[in-house]
Amino acid sequence: MLRIPATYLSIISKLFLSLVVLILTLIVNRAASNLLAVRVKDRSYVHTLRMLIRNTIFVVSSAVILAIWLGFGSSFTVAMGILGAGIAFASQEVIGSFAGYLNIITGNLFRIGDRVRIGNVVGDVLDISTLRTTVMEIGEWVKADQYTGRIVSIANRVVFSDPVFNYTRHWRFIWDEIMIPITYNSDWQRAGEIMIEHGQEYSSDVQAQAQAELSGMMAHYPVHDTSVEPLLYIVMTDNWIEMTLRYVVDPRERRTVKGKLHFELLQHFEAEADITVASATFEIVGFPPLRSEA
Repeated sequence: MLRIPATYLSIISKLFLSLVVLILTLIVNRAASNLLAVRVKDRSYVHTLRMLIRNTIFVVSSAVILAIWLGFGSSFTVAMGILGAGIAFASQEVIGSFAGYLNIITGNLFRIGDRVRIGNVVGDVLDISTLRTTVMEIGEWVKADQYTGRIVSIANRVVFSDPVFNYTRHWRFIWDEIMIPITYNSDWQRAGEIMIEHGQEYSSDVQAQAQAELSGMMAHYPVHDTSVEPLLYIVMTDNWIEMTLRYVVDPRERRTVKGKLHFELLQHFEAEADITVASATFEIVGFPPLRSEA
């Protein structure tokens, strides 16, 4: 009868146990994802929790597999100490990124689905791993807040050195402005009424929700009370009157709303005989005398 050496049996058993741990890891990860999809309705929050659970299960399963091969005795402790010292010395960037990941999760800097600006990168967060954050980029050569099509990976450690701007975390709206110059001989009061009417038309659907979320944020942060209704600001310059409309808008709809407002305001102003949109012009009052040369 063929006898298998004890060393080979030990290796085979460890391989089998490691395979079982991997299978259990996949099953637990899938079950947790399905449970989150059923219990949590907020899609972006589901993605964030799924990412956190996935990374936690991965770390735990890696530690269990390492313990299977090294044992739970002193050799395991020594191995973990040597491994930790080696990683700390050779992978400072990795440790910094992992610390940044913990800061993102525990500090609620942002979550999957948020629109953020990290350093010079602006976009929507697609994934947050233990080392990198993946963002769908907006801006760059594309004007306003629209996708460029590029996927950007950012090391998590940059959250310690660069400012993090979140467009949607605590309040899902932003204020935007439109400035239109009006000549001094125009009916600037009528122009202001038209701009307020159009601003009210395009922001009325979000004002109630924006005010409710703003009130909730003011209950937790020292934010001064402000209005979410459209406001008009007028500034007199040397050349024209600056008419600035301020209104709230969903950050993902900013360019669409701004384009429609410009289009309809220009159409409305053209229909008004007493309103003229100003532009920079130069009047030539004379030329220097020309000197003929021999």
